[in-house]
Amino acid sequence: MKDLFYNDPEQIKRIVEEFSSAILPLKKPDQPFFSKYRVFNYKEELENAEPFGYEAQDPEEFIKNFAGYFENAVNWDSTGVLYNVHPNVNVYGQVASFIAGFANPNFAQDISSGKLMLIEKQLINYFASLAGWDSGQVGGIFTFGGKGTNLYGLKVALDKTFPNLREQGLQGKIKVISSDLGHPCHVEVCNWAGIGINNCIRLKTENTTLPVELFKETFEEIVKNGEKLPLIILNGLTTLNHAVDDIKGIAEARDEIVEKYKLDYIPHIHTDSVLGWVYLLLARYDFDANPLSIRPDILSTMKKKYLLMANITYADSFGADFHKTGFCSYSSSLFMTKDKKSLQNIEYSYREDDTLEFSKYSPYNYSLELSRSPHGPVSAYATLKTMGVEGFAQVLASLTESFRYLKDVFHAQEHTQVLNYNEDSNLLFFVFKPRKDISFTENMEPGLVEEIKAFNTGFYQFLIHKLEKGEAYIFFSCSRSHKYLGQSFGSIKVYSWNANFNVEEAKKVTYHINELFEEYIQGFEATKDYNIFDFLDVKGVNK
Repeated sequence: MKDLFYNDPEQIKRIVEEFSSAILPLKKPDQPFFSKYRVFNYKEELENAEPFGYEAQDPEEFIKNFAGYFENAVNWDSTGVLYNVHPNVNVYGQVASFIAGFANPNFAQDISSGKLMLIEKQLINYFASLAGWDSGQVGGIFTFGGKGTNLYGLKVALDKTFPNLREQGLQGKIKVISSDLGHPCHVEVCNWAGIGINNCIRLKTENTTLPVELFKETFEEIVKNGEKLPLIILNGLTTLNHAVDDIKGIAEARDEIVEKYKLDYIPHIHTDSVLGWVYLLLARYDFDANPLSIRPDILSTMKKKYLLMANITYADSFGADFHKTGFCSYSSSLFMTKDKKSLQNIEYSYREDDTLEFSKYSPYNYSLELSRSPHGPVSAYATLKTMGVEGFAQVLASLTESFRYLKDVFHAQEHTQVLNYNEDSNLLFFVFKPRKDISFTENMEPGLVEEIKAFNTGFYQFLIHKLEKGEAYIFFSCSRSHKYLGQSFGSIKVYSWNANFNVEEAKKVTYHINELFEEYIQGFEATKDYNIFDFLDVKGVNK
């Protein structure tokens, strides 16, 4: 029993080595999974699982059995994994979090966490400066994910709009504005808060962003209907388009309507920037001197995204997912608000000022969670420190250049059609053409659309079949719902946020995709539906 709890550093080194020796060799650089891919049945696996026993299991036997659960685990360090915004992990961030766990802190209050909680405060101040906010006035808190940051945004918005919300609950007719390119959780938080999904207005975007005039018309209509608009959720880099809304323009339009109708509240603008926050780091990059010698066209794209994201200064709050574009493991998310009072007033019982001393920092007085892991702040802190702005700028440049290369190559091929060629996004949507002479236009014949979709979803089934046999070295997703020219073609989605992905790796990916395609057209008939498609298909979202 004694060896199950901490004794000394050598004990920890030995146990870590035992786990590492059993599991990490499964992470092969050229393999997208820790094992051959296998579609298993949960009921069968549960029936055959080793039962929990009365007596303690031998640690060596436990580690051996535990290693078996890494079957089908994705090897995010493989540059052949091109599945969604999911990074490989900064090892210093991961190990720092692991070591912090030996202090077993609860980030609900500093008295049980020691100085480790200062890390969260440092990160809040850092992101306040990046956003151009007054660090003395801002508030922030790490939470359970991007959905959590949006839920916090909704909560502080409701509290500002309804001062007696805590005692009396929601009153009157309430609307929330988002857009059709907003994340599904924008609707979901309205469900969780009891507002109702039908009261989340998903305005139609134009050229991937929310039109200011459409927003104004909608807001005015809400006012005239006697309804209230506590929250406006804007996009700070959408998942599928990497689009950023006109934050400044929407903020000015909001203020104009508030003044016009003499409203007794100001709608809260939350920017869902869980992906786009990373471009705020470029506030510290010298675009004129360009010390990293980034290619001019790539530098121009990066600067454009930074300038769009810099308008976050006009928002009232925003979110950042470090487990998405920040090379941390799940989950590490930060909610930031321009006015700390809106956060600390949630339970009416907490205040902070410059006299704050150790033993008095207690986020549990206002946080959704009363138990908070140190993982989010610690992993983000370690990653930002060990990579620096320079490291992030290098990765952003490499990803931008790599996806520009992929778009150019697939655009030039006769047998492929790129669906997002003109977007400045670090992802590729394309389809294979069943015949090279097919031209893509609006209002294509429905039968042809279905033929193209079947051809591409069939290719994806073929990819999974090859992964099962251990004969494929790439893994990406296929979207049944992604739309191009108003129609769904079963788009192949190639997406990477791997710090090691570069043009050379992109060339290998191109070669292997085309190699698989040549084999696919020789004849393949799926014998089962693998049902592994895009996350947003699962959410029932049409993009």
